[in-house]
Amino acid sequence: MAATLLSAAMLYARAVFTTTTSDQAYINAEITALRAPIDGQLFLEAPGSGRMLSAGAELFRIENPRFGNQAAVSQLNWVKELAERLRVEGDEAAIRFQQQKEIYQLHEKLFAEKLISRLAFLEEQARLALAGSALTNKQAQAAQAEARRREIEGQVALQKEAAVAMPFDGIVWSVPARNGAQVSVHEDVLEVVDPKRVWVDAFFHERHAEKFSVGTPVSVRTIDGSAAWRGTVESVRGGVGRIPYDGVTAVSPGDYARRRIAVRVRMNSESPFDAGRFLGVGRSVVVTLCGHE
Repeated sequence: MAATLLSAAMLYARAVFTTTTSDQAYINAEITALRAPIDGQLFLEAPGSGRMLSAGAELFRIENPRFGNQAAVSQLNWVKELAERLRVEGDEAAIRFQQQKEIYQLHEKLFAEKLISRLAFLEEQARLALAGSALTNKQAQAAQAEARRREIEGQVALQKEAAVAMPFDGIVWSVPARNGAQVSVHEDVLEVVDPKRVWVDAFFHERHAEKFSVGTPVSVRTIDGSAAWRGTVESVRGGVGRIPYDGVTAVSPGDYARRRIAVRVRMNSESPFDAGRFLGVGRSVVVTLCGHE
């Protein structure tokens, strides 16, 4: 029994001295803000937070029936007038070209019968070429004006009504805006989370820095031990609390204790939490690096 107790004590002591455990760790995720593309009244189509939505699902739309961008409307009216004028000029150029073609054909017969000089024939040939060139240019200009008209009409329509869809399969994280409210352009309406961009942020004392490198395998478990999974170190960052953190994440490290390193862990399996629990984002966990790893 004494030997057994001694062995157990030695194993425990070995585990304590060879196992590195995080001082703090939590599940984190990248937050994508979806903003209003135009001013207007908001109509939310998406359900509340904590629901999984497929890519392409309409989230919200904005209507602005009182749209009054005078600059865009004036430009549209000007382009409409230009397109119509160029269309008429193109029709006139087509008529002139057809007339000149008939005149040229007549002169061609007269030249073949040697009733007119070669110089007169060449002059009519040049007139036909000029008429053809003028017709081609007018048709090209009219086509460009028509394309520009359609483009501006599309832009004006987007200023009156716009819809935003889910950019990827993901979860609605929060809904800062309210259905039926008036929103401004670029105002946050929804925040969503991509399940593929969920990770664990863990903090260790700087004395353990040399133990971690990109690709190092670690163990992750919940505080109560109800779930455990494997992970891989994705990055190791020093200067916690001194160097600004990058990116828009669900949980920021804040002004955490000094002399710590931030270890980002990529989870090797899906989160044990479902969408209703936001994939566990924000939950505290324990990250462990064992001596044999």
